[in-house]
Amino acid sequence: MKNNSLDIRIVADTQQDIFADLRIHKENNFLTIHDFLVENFHLDKLEMSSFFYSNDDWDKGEEITLMNMNIGDDQTVKFMESITINEVFQEKKFKFLYVNDFLNMNIFYVEILKESDLEVNESLKLLHKLGEYEAKKSEVILNTEEENKLSEIEDILNEPEEDDFGGFEELDQNLY
Repeated sequence: MKNNSLDIRIVADTQQDIFADLRIHKENNFLTIHDFLVENFHLDKLEMSSFFYSNDDWDKGEEITLMNMNIGDDQTVKFMESITINEVFQEKKFKFLYVNDFLNMNIFYVEILKESDLEVNESLKLLHKLGEYEAKKSEVILNTEEENKLSEIEDILNEPEEDDFGGFEELDQNLY
């Protein structure tokens, strides 16, 4: 079948050259690209993610959310499962920003390059990949004093239910 797919380039927002080229069937949705990104760039699939329409300057535009955020009959919010690659291609929208984990901002530039062909039984094909992406993750670092307070609080919470105060606990005021 002629021109049944699109070639897409995905570039990680890093100092190193990290990118992937893929060929995807036009009828696939943005959730397919999201799943590809999570798997191939080792992103946390439990984190919220969104695509954003973009322009030649890579400005952030309208959002395409991971989940359906529409309430009731309101269908104004676009979400990944409802938007096909072909829809945006027909609208002549070729550039998108992808953000995974809004706290750490794992950002990727997604660009539709050209129309192409895929075998009938294929829906997505990795054409080329360069570099390994290490997802940004926040680490909570506690100092020794905070760790001691947490340890004391855990000890209090783990004490047996029986006490001399009829179910009430006498708390050490120095903990708070």
